[in-house]
Amino acid sequence: MEVRLRIDSKGRLYIPPEVREEIGDTVTLKKTDEGFLIVPGEPTSFLEEFRKLMSREPERTGKPENWPPSKMKMIWSGAK
Repeated sequence: MEVRLRIDSKGRLYIPPEVREEIGDTVTLKKTDEGFLIVPGEPTSFLEEFRKLMSREPERTGKPENWPPSKMKMIWSGAK
């Protein structure tokens, strides 16, 4: 079966109801050599996703600065 899908002006992909019934509430979009593939996904709970997010290393860009207390106090007080 092959179905043409539409993307609306907000970038959302419209999947017809009969297809949604077969694939369920969660899907995974996989990039392959031939293009993209939509496959049924496994539902995950909010807590599972939150734990994954909190346990991974943060994405850092640049080098952290060690500010002196005077600069931190200016930030806290809202002064410029």
